[in-house]
Amino acid sequence: MSSQNPSDQVPDYGQYVPPTDQHGTPGGQPGQQGWAGQQAPYGPPAGQQGQHAPQGQYPPPGYQGHQGHQGGPAAPLSPADTKTWASLSHLLGGILGFLAPLVIWLVFRERSHVVDVEAKKALNFQIPVALVLLAASWVLPGFLSGLVVFGVWVASLVLGIIAFQAVSNGRPASYPIDVKIVK
Repeated sequence: MSSQNPSDQVPDYGQYVPPTDQHGTPGGQPGQQGWAGQQAPYGPPAGQQGQHAPQGQYPPPGYQGHQGHQGGPAAPLSPADTKTWASLSHLLGGILGFLAPLVIWLVFRERSHVVDVEAKKALNFQIPVALVLLAASWVLPGFLSGLVVFGVWVASLVLGIIAFQAVSNGRPASYPIDVKIVK
């Protein structure tokens, strides 16, 4: 009476459905080139069967699969890396503001005590600098605001370079403003 067209049937989840043309006739096999050199857009590669477990079932016992990151403490930094990241927290802080020492501190604080201390120093200096820059840009009128912002940024850059050189030479850095925001 009524014959169902294969294209009218809904496949089960994960079941391969061969591509069809506009008349509902199969247009190729998985992995074969279709008309005009097009690759079949779905299905397993030729000669391979799907290896998926049915939906709603757990993998077989003993299956290890991808476990993701197992956690645990990260390896400590080498002395050269410690000096590099500790000094860069000051230099990049002078150039980019508080974001650079913040990222360095968050990434390396547990891997090196020196980087933890030096990045916190840079961060504790750059946060008040950012607040002064923000206040100056809101409170002061146009040109004067630009001069103050530029002057504060240059001072921050110079102090960051001085701190960078100190840490690069094995000495602790110091800033004229020592506010303990990050402890």
